Amino acid sequence: MPSATVVPEPEPEPEPEQTPAPKPVPAPERVAIASIGLDLPVRAVGVAADGQMELPKDPAVVGWYKFGPAPGDREGSVVLGGHLDSREYGVGPLVKLRKLRQGAVIEVRAGGSTTTYRVEGVRDVDKRELAVGDLFARTGARRLHLVTCGGPYDAKGGGYRDNLVVSASPQ
Repeated sequence: MPSATVVPEPEPEPEPEQTPAPKPVPAPERVAIASIGLDLPVRAVGVAADGQMELPKDPAVVGWYKFGPAPGDREGSVVLGGHLDSREYGVGPLVKLRKLRQGAVIEVRAGGSTTTYRVEGVRDVDKRELAVGDLFARTGARRLHLVTCGGPYDAKGGGYRDNLVVSASPQ
């Protein structure tokens, strides 16, 4: 009687390696700059009807552009912005940004952790010349841009002529 041959089961095909989805990075909750006495809440914002970054109405609240990087992301520019003043609320705390100097520390708190940035520059940029591609970069070096209005106020022209842009890099 011939002996029975047991055929081993074929080894299963290896499953393709799946890269785990990146953990969502928490949205920023507060921005603090001790050297100028600033500590403000941050709210996620999008795009306004006119195509510009939406900003919270209250100048004491800063908006974070939610369609761009967050402080914990590995690359790109985190953009925070707010009004300098308003008819309803008066002059807001972002007026203090003009006092910032190179090297000042900015802390952005998100999800229980703090990302620390060091100011590289503070400059007025004509709104028509603002390089939005660089400002809102989703790739490249990690950066923080904190933006408000600046320059002279032109009531007939619809507001401030410039944007005050604070640029900082992570520590």
